[in-house]
Amino acid sequence: MKYDDASWHYGGDFPADQPEAHGGTHIALFLRWCFSKGWAGELHTEEEPDAVTRVVQGRESATAFLFKYCDGKFTDEDLNDEGNAFATRYYGENGLYLNDYAEHFGDQMYVASEGAHDFAKFTAMLNSRLASGVLERPTT
Repeated sequence: MKYDDASWHYGGDFPADQPEAHGGTHIALFLRWCFSKGWAGELHTEEEPDAVTRVVQGRESATAFLFKYCDGKFTDEDLNDEGNAFATRYYGENGLYLNDYAEHFGDQMYVASEGAHDFAKFTAMLNSRLASGVLERPTT
């Protein structure tokens, strides 16, 4: 299952003067947080464990990882079962992730690199959602 794809963003309503990588920043930040929770998928833990470690430690940008190892796409192969359980509800079709990102980092969407984001603030946002259990918009 594909959760997101950077091309959906840089191929749509996207600032012409920004690099395509900025279309994947919000994806990469989420991926880094998931990796820091120990939720990297077997694909990555077996194929590029050192790269996963560098992302978790902040020595390699998750954006670079996303484009190099995931072709700009965020899928269920990128996470383990626990990560996918969270991502399906929070990032999926009825999830609140993009709303939360826009609320906290909307002024940076598509115009700021991963490094320009406050990862501690981003982590706090996701940890709060994880702890609250409120991950989806109510469906009617």
